[in-house]
Amino acid sequence: MKNVLVIVYYFPPMGGSGVQRPLKFVKYLRDFGWDPIILCPEPGAYHTFDQSLMEEVHNANLQVFRVPVDTPFHKTGQKQKQVRIPPAIAKILRWFSSFFFLPDNKKKWIEPGLEAAMKIIEEQDIDLIFSSAPPYSNLMLAKSIKQKTGLPVVMDLRDDWLESHLIKYPTRWHKNRMRQLEAETLSEADGLLTINERIAQSLKERTQKEVEVIGHGYDPEDFKGLGADQYPPNKKLTFLYSGTFYPDSRPDTFLRAWAELLKESPSLKERVELQFQGRLENAHWKLINELNLKDLVVDFGYVDHDTAVRNLLRADVLWLIVGHKKNAEIISLGKTSEYFAARKPILGLVPKGSARDMLLNYGNAFIAAPYHISQIKKQLEVILKHKRNGDWPEPSEEVIQSFNRRKLTGELTRMFDQINSR
Repeated sequence: MKNVLVIVYYFPPMGGSGVQRPLKFVKYLRDFGWDPIILCPEPGAYHTFDQSLMEEVHNANLQVFRVPVDTPFHKTGQKQKQVRIPPAIAKILRWFSSFFFLPDNKKKWIEPGLEAAMKIIEEQDIDLIFSSAPPYSNLMLAKSIKQKTGLPVVMDLRDDWLESHLIKYPTRWHKNRMRQLEAETLSEADGLLTINERIAQSLKERTQKEVEVIGHGYDPEDFKGLGADQYPPNKKLTFLYSGTFYPDSRPDTFLRAWAELLKESPSLKERVELQFQGRLENAHWKLINELNLKDLVVDFGYVDHDTAVRNLLRADVLWLIVGHKKNAEIISLGKTSEYFAARKPILGLVPKGSARDMLLNYGNAFIAAPYHISQIKKQLEVILKHKRNGDWPEPSEEVIQSFNRRKLTGELTRMFDQINSR
């Protein structure tokens, strides 16, 4: 068994989408001959904690080293503190962070992380470093370890770095400085990895390196024994959105399309339910009330991952949106693969690009442009017709199986083995 030091920032008890990919990789690494040793900061302040994911860590008997650090999210002095920042304040904080912290506001964990990593390497026989980002500080930490030890490093990017759709540069200097940090860091990678071909191509053009693609996935164990057929049919046609919304990816057009449809067919109000898990904000509720949709909406709030999966299987139709205006074509949402695993019809409000390509390959998908209300309304009408007729398109089982996280971990370890044998 070979040992891999896994550098992450988002790790249980933290919850949310950023935790899933590294957690599921380390869960299955031993099946392929690699023993993971995880290095991460103490959780600090965060918006979501998930005990069900922490139980997976315990059940997998993972060795986790947690480092006390001094990022802005650790100023409370508490190891674990749930915070909820209003969207308007969050927007200001994002600007402040992008102006004063490069590559990100987690950079203060690099120095204590390096100290802890060197101690682990002295005490254990480490064969390879694996670092997943964002935050991109993780990759800079991996670079520093490589420079001190010569150990091979695989860097995983869940988003593009320089051209991330989540980063808005305050000035040209900031973008040029980030370009420099990216180049200096990724040049040290022995292997580069990302989630889709479009991000891979973007990275290749800037780094002149080969970039492997291993997408997001679903854990088959999360769905084991939870087939949709074990749940009684819903009395109403239920649409479920799973996850949080970003400022540029809001539920507004989905809700407005329903409002228009209900004006034409008021009786639908008794036959449709709009479910959300992940938490609706006050601004979303304001629009829901303005559109007179309150009686249709069910907000589960944040639920643990186990419950989230069960809700996917109970719903009739799952929906998602990629409304980001910046580089929207490169975005692949982690939730998509879990939607696939539920084998449900999917309403995708997405532009041309990676997200749309995934849905088209899946087959049982109904696609509209994210800001085009009449298109969304038309797809809702098509979905209602399929529901009446009971003739849903069949999803591609081959596509569903390609997102199995155990299989994807096998692809990752082949990359590890090739690099380790050089």
